[in-house]
Amino acid sequence: MSKPTLAVIGSGIAGLSAAWLLRNKYQVTLFERHATPGMGAYAVNVGTNTRTGKAVTIDIPLRVITSGYYKELFNLYQTLGVNIERTDHSGAFFTHTGADIFHYKTYTLGERRFAFLNSPKRLSKQNISQGMAAIKFFAEIKKVNLDSVTELTFGEFLQQWPHRQSAFIDAVLMPMLSTICTCDYDSVKQYPATIIIGYLACGVAKDGVWKATHGVADIVQRITQGYQVQANSHIQAIEFGDIETAPIKVIYTQDQQTKSQSQSFDHIVIATQPQHAAPLIEAVDPQLAKHFKQIKFAKSSMVVHRDDSIYPRAWQDLSPVCYSVNQDLQRPMATVCLNKSMPAVKDCLPVFQTWHPTTTIAADKTLADVTFERPVINFDTLKHIALIKNSMLKNNNRIWFCGSYLGEGIPLLEAGVQSSLFVASALGVHKPW
Repeated sequence: MSKPTLAVIGSGIAGLSAAWLLRNKYQVTLFERHATPGMGAYAVNVGTNTRTGKAVTIDIPLRVITSGYYKELFNLYQTLGVNIERTDHSGAFFTHTGADIFHYKTYTLGERRFAFLNSPKRLSKQNISQGMAAIKFFAEIKKVNLDSVTELTFGEFLQQWPHRQSAFIDAVLMPMLSTICTCDYDSVKQYPATIIIGYLACGVAKDGVWKATHGVADIVQRITQGYQVQANSHIQAIEFGDIETAPIKVIYTQDQQTKSQSQSFDHIVIATQPQHAAPLIEAVDPQLAKHFKQIKFAKSSMVVHRDDSIYPRAWQDLSPVCYSVNQDLQRPMATVCLNKSMPAVKDCLPVFQTWHPTTTIAADKTLADVTFERPVINFDTLKHIALIKNSMLKNNNRIWFCGSYLGEGIPLLEAGVQSSLFVASALGVHKPW
């Protein structure tokens, strides 16, 4: 007996994990508009490792995870056989004019991780003060009863929290959260308090961060086994038949062709960003499409380059992640020195990845310049998300949605995997771990 057919549209982590989870029970076809599955679509060659002589490719953006927050993603990686390694994302914070704010460094001894003040002025009053504030903040945030803040935004929580220390929150915490959530400070403050506190209390300050040892390419190679991938496929429309049980038609163009093609499926999983999902379902369910349109998103620019002039002092003396904070702007500029944060890049020419550049990066030193979009979560957004989730609970549903905006928490990789597990469960597939 042949398996029912299922199409997955979009190949971020949500689409890839959904296709992989469903591959045994369904005949799965994954559609991706890029030449390679989306998780690895923006990888860039940063040159040759001078020690090994091998070319080095890095992911844009870097995918770093922490064990306390990315539990399902860790399980997925382990099941796939993906090796992970620690990566150093300790930070140096400066004003946009180059004045010191806070500078720390992390060291790992076996399974334990230690953080120390790290700066030519490590024992300055300000550096010590920020360090003590950080210790107190992460100790106290774990004690917050989430049930007591369910109706508060993160900004409202901070205003009434007795342990608030404005100098640390404004100059260190908010720039970090803005970078993690890839949105401006006001949007971070509009997040439900439970979501941001849940992330901050997960142990990231203690456990540190990890990355896939061999990058996204290794993950994609493992997670695309057992089903068909159709790259360079541009979806034009989804059509339902005249009767409820009729196959669902996916209409698309392939490669550079202008002539449309179509395939029919028993189920469709739309694993795109919400703003791209809306037009796909508008003809099928215009009321549901309205909810997708109400989910706002923030755009972020990411530049990979070799221009060290953006640093306030020699990058060799700084921690791997450098934040330039201008209190007149709504976002920081955050630069990762890949040579320091990634073992594979250690012996390459200096290369940096900058999120939200606030200063000019030399064009002749730019290796890649990519713009990303990520949903911004607030209480109003959660209402629309709840209605989208409810649409998948109706009897005989055959159109499904997954993506980081449909998981729990900040729309990061973990939430994408969570959403794919929800869809897989609804379609009769249990967790393989």
